[in-house]
Amino acid sequence: MSHEVNELLHFANSFANKSKKILKTKYLNNFNVKKKLDGSFVTDVDQEIESLFKKKLSRKFPNHGVIGEEYGSENLKSEFIWVIDPLDGTHSFISGKPLFGTLISCLKNNKPIIGVIDIPILNHRWYGGKNVGVYFNKKRCSKIKSKKMIKDSIISSTSPFMFNKNDQKKIVKIYNDSRFPIFGADCYAYGLLLLGKIDLIIEANLKPWDYMAQIPLIRELGGNITDWEGKDLNVKSKGKIIASMSMNHHKKIIKFLK
Repeated sequence: MSHEVNELLHFANSFANKSKKILKTKYLNNFNVKKKLDGSFVTDVDQEIESLFKKKLSRKFPNHGVIGEEYGSENLKSEFIWVIDPLDGTHSFISGKPLFGTLISCLKNNKPIIGVIDIPILNHRWYGGKNVGVYFNKKRCSKIKSKKMIKDSIISSTSPFMFNKNDQKKIVKIYNDSRFPIFGADCYAYGLLLLGKIDLIIEANLKPWDYMAQIPLIRELGGNITDWEGKDLNVKSKGKIIASMSMNHHKKIIKFLK
């Protein structure tokens, strides 16, 4: 398994280098922005990176499947399926906030076994996979054994407005009971979770490309990432996410949100 995982990771990191170069070149420069049918925004940079990924993937692993944010899915019956978000944090990219990144994962029999979180402008990258550890800029990360209470914890959500009205009341209560909440970190929040800088992430309305890369990284370091019912995430999950490096936090939040 480790040889297989390392081969997949090598490809993912190699591509992350390419996406990083594109994003750094386009950052704070001119690019086209369009509004999609679902109301979200897409740039020609998103499309360029995902298109390039598909080309590279078809050459290296022609039998592998892919799920992408911009160009849909292909070959979903394959044993291996890649999930890519070429530009996670499009709002940040458009507005010049440097916390956006590229998310890459590979699933084997529908279970994510590797993940890459690349934050190009900050030169921060987390990568790893099942039984091979997690690395931050080539330095191996240590497992985090958090024993903090909720009142001492920092909680992150992309936006407090990503929750429906019923859920929002409960989420605000959690924010108020915490040390403090932070917003707008996009995929960078998950990297900070892996470093122990923040303690809990609660999100909603996410798609598979928004969370698949984080699953093997968080699990490999002893944390947990599930839906709001405590179930394992898959490509068909409803997009309500809880991620924590503390099983105690995780259980308490799930119980509170029921």
